[in-house]
Amino acid sequence: MNIRLIAEGEEEACNKFHNRLYKTNRTIDQWRWEFTLNNYLSKPVPYAVVEDDGAIVGTQAFIPIRLIDKDGVYWTAKSEETLVDPSYRGKKLFEKMYALLFEYAEEHEFSYIWGFTPAIKAFDRLNFTIPGKTGQIFMPFSARSIAPMMAKSTIGKQAGFGDKLKSVLARSGCVVAQSVSAVKVALNKNKNIGDLEIRTMDQPDEQTGELCRGFIDHYGGTTIYRDADYLKWRLFDNPYVKSVVRAVYDNDKLLGWVAFMLADDGLGYLVDIMTTPDDQIYKPEDLIRLLLLEAVIGSRNMGATGIRGWFVNKHPFDKLVRRTAREIGFYTFDRGNSVVLYNCSKGKERTAYDKFDDWYVSRIYTEGVLG
Repeated sequence: MNIRLIAEGEEEACNKFHNRLYKTNRTIDQWRWEFTLNNYLSKPVPYAVVEDDGAIVGTQAFIPIRLIDKDGVYWTAKSEETLVDPSYRGKKLFEKMYALLFEYAEEHEFSYIWGFTPAIKAFDRLNFTIPGKTGQIFMPFSARSIAPMMAKSTIGKQAGFGDKLKSVLARSGCVVAQSVSAVKVALNKNKNIGDLEIRTMDQPDEQTGELCRGFIDHYGGTTIYRDADYLKWRLFDNPYVKSVVRAVYDNDKLLGWVAFMLADDGLGYLVDIMTTPDDQIYKPEDLIRLLLLEAVIGSRNMGATGIRGWFVNKHPFDKLVRRTAREIGFYTFDRGNSVVLYNCSKGKERTAYDKFDDWYVSRIYTEGVLG
């Protein structure tokens, strides 16, 4: 067996291997968007393969993503495409592919390697930490939202989640009525934020990177660096799904945005929410409420049966979004996939934060199918 980085011309073979094992029909354009058309220009592509007798039998990839903290912008690697042919299990191929990628991470000065997975044992063996789990925020519009919520990933199978969700949705008519009422109350509350303008963002605004810097100046910690180039790749050129991006402006100054989409399962998904944390003019919670309402009303108008988002930790902005979401009728569930995090040597040099609660994470970090 040969364990190496992907060679030119092997894209189709790797994508077919993925589709065969996952029983999906991801296109080669989707594969290229994810692994070769992102904002990372260095070569070779950080995509490890296991080749045996001319066939691809294992893959492990990084998606390079820039984050920002008070020390500036830096590179990290999102772990993706972890896949080994079942007939090759027990041969430590995952560990061997990661040994190659660890070398790549150090050579290219990535600060962290991170991801989300239900399969934590393999990552634990490689000295990843498991600092938390994703949780769910969810607003039902109809009882039809229960089936896709229960079916998603391993979440619907976890002890206690199904019973809690069913107890919420068993009173679907009452719940929906309460949610609509909460939305109306929230709309009235938002009348005190002046003459702000809400626009649909058809292309990324060049102010987005500066807004991220203001976010870090206020909250500290770290988050993805959502400059115009990143948003163009991640949202506007996404071949999986087109998110609706609604942005709030004050006299052409960008104050924040929300991205949401309608999935094939009938649910709306909250992909991202960011605001300028300038509470001397507008309270952050008022801007968050305004943007969440855009996502709720927009996804309902698109025919969604409900809308869901996620949260990960106790970052102050994440907590504020969660609290505001509950005020307008969302429910929260502490069930989800685990976070895996590895500190590279460059990460250990950073001083702006030392715990995962300092990360602000939204669905804009996910693989691509849902934003």
